Amino acid sequence: MKHLKTSWLVLLGLVAVPYVLLVVAGSIWLWDKGLLLWWVAVSVGLTLASWPVMRWLRARSDARRRAAASSASGDRLFGDVSPDPGWPPRARQAWDAVEAIARRVQHENLPLDRPDAIWKVVYEVMDAVARQYHPNVDEPAWEMPLPEMLGTVERVARDLRKVFSENVPAAHILTIGDLGRIKRLADGIRQFNILYRLVSVGLNPVSAAISAVRDTASDDLWSTSTEDLRQWAVGFCVRKVGWYAIELYSGRQVVDEAALRAFQSPESIRDAARAQAARQRLAEEPFRVLVLGQVKSGKSSLVNALFGEPRAAVDVLPRTSHVEPYLLQRDGIPRAIILDTAGYDEAGEAADMFAGIEPQVLQSDLVLVVVSALLASRAADRRLLDELRAFFRGQPDRLMPPVVVALTHVDELRPLSEWEPPYDLARPTGPKAENIRDAARTVQEELALTAAEAVVPVCLKPERLYNVEEGLAAAVFHAIPEAQRVKYLRCLRQFREGSYWQRLWQQALGAGRVLLTAGADWASRKLGR
Repeated sequence: MKHLKTSWLVLLGLVAVPYVLLVVAGSIWLWDKGLLLWWVAVSVGLTLASWPVMRWLRARSDARRRAAASSASGDRLFGDVSPDPGWPPRARQAWDAVEAIARRVQHENLPLDRPDAIWKVVYEVMDAVARQYHPNVDEPAWEMPLPEMLGTVERVARDLRKVFSENVPAAHILTIGDLGRIKRLADGIRQFNILYRLVSVGLNPVSAAISAVRDTASDDLWSTSTEDLRQWAVGFCVRKVGWYAIELYSGRQVVDEAALRAFQSPESIRDAARAQAARQRLAEEPFRVLVLGQVKSGKSSLVNALFGEPRAAVDVLPRTSHVEPYLLQRDGIPRAIILDTAGYDEAGEAADMFAGIEPQVLQSDLVLVVVSALLASRAADRRLLDELRAFFRGQPDRLMPPVVVALTHVDELRPLSEWEPPYDLARPTGPKAENIRDAARTVQEELALTAAEAVVPVCLKPERLYNVEEGLAAAVFHAIPEAQRVKYLRCLRQFREGSYWQRLWQQALGAGRVLLTAGADWASRKLGR
């Protein structure tokens, strides 16, 4: 390599000889004619005049850089790494910490050829995520099982290999040594370019100044593009490590994903067997819909209306705290287990009411609240919903099930004599429709519901059945995507709890077989002596 460099320098020197002689001869001629000082003055003046042009080109280059940094080109090149919509609040907080690290590291000159510097950033990301889940541990990043840590490394490496293989030209051909040799060649070409510029200044200072401005702008634009590419690559890697770290420390990462897909919770198996004893084990986990409401609000009638046939007993007296499951299978609604609960009243305390249904809430994917349009006070419903919201605010690892409110007995609103559905509640044309719309808005406000939590007016009397199919079933179906995320976390949590002891038992059996084999080998060697 040293001999090759010397040969290039000799060749460049021979090429430069006539130009150097020309500069010397031209300088002598200018001196002899008395024009040398004028030539120097004109050259300096033109060079100074080119300075504003250089500043303008540099400003344009910086503007292009800012535009490139704010565009989505990096996302299109490396792929968008964004938080999972199904993450609970604690995972969202961990992602905010990852984003802060990614933005900081992108603007640092991270030495990509130093593994210790890269590992420092990786450890910082994992530590920031782990502290969200293990805040009281000195080194939370190590609070993970070894197989799952190796699985995370495997997933990150797989994604990075795919990105660079598909988007970096000749990535499958060039070796790391080739990249080093290309860098040294580029440095040599840059040195030759400097020599060429020096010679050009002597021959034609005006042209040399213009070329210098153009080359400087081009170099700056190339450096800007290279820097943007580096920032995108670093940001992608940091966010990808953080994404998988959140999956790992939150317990969402599952080694045996095939077993998870086949998993069904014990509660659903038990309730499905009670609802339909002859039915075999469900092929897939159904949605679990919890029906809540005050006494005489129409919960049992709602269950019957959903099934299209009598299923729940419409009691004259309040039922006990028993929860009755019903297996719902009908067109337009995914298979679900309806959990009909006992009614509550105004006299009950919110904490007591919620304590009675808390186990069912933890095993539910959607909450269906039944509210009567004839009740003057809905304070009990509001207290129960407030208790439900407070409970999930204190459980950042869980998602609150979506809430759908069924407003019953709307046929008994004034005027009592009128009942001619369907009613256009968006543009009511009569007093009945206006009263139904106003009642729904009042419930929305009194229960502090969000825009995503629908209030659906219904009539559940068999001879006056109204808005169950087109309204209530549609609202439940609309809430299915959010309920799907809740169901996934519920099944994942139960799957991990169930598989924990099973895997521990399998590992114990494996270790026992190893010890028995080792003991047998030791005994055979002893006896062989």
